[in-house]
Amino acid sequence: MVNVIFCGFGGGQDKRVFAKAGDLLLRVAESNGIKIPTDCTDGMCASCAVRIEDISNDEAIASTEEDYSSKGQAVYMDDKELETLMQMGAINKKEAEVAQQFNRPTPVRLACQCVIKESILVKPYN
Repeated sequence: MVNVIFCGFGGGQDKRVFAKAGDLLLRVAESNGIKIPTDCTDGMCASCAVRIEDISNDEAIASTEEDYSSKGQAVYMDDKELETLMQMGAINKKEAEVAQQFNRPTPVRLACQCVIKESILVKPYN
């Protein structure tokens, strides 16, 4: 089990919940009463963009740092999610390239595409 802390969603929605590694962030949020806007749930509209901070690893790596070290777990991000995040201006091309090449998560994710691997802090994108 991993911790997922939702913070800044307002209306008494700030809470810590437990999830299984491999759960989809949007499903965890919905099943715990956290309202994250969604229009398509397919990674195309970016309405469910959230900020993610890894709280399980003391030695976080910057999303633009090219490093093959074993700090943290590898995180696969689909090309569709990366393209959507770039189009909305949430990440730049360098961050997308590092995410693809080094399996590194970006600081902004789409909740409908984000598979939880480690304990994380989730905040609204805006």
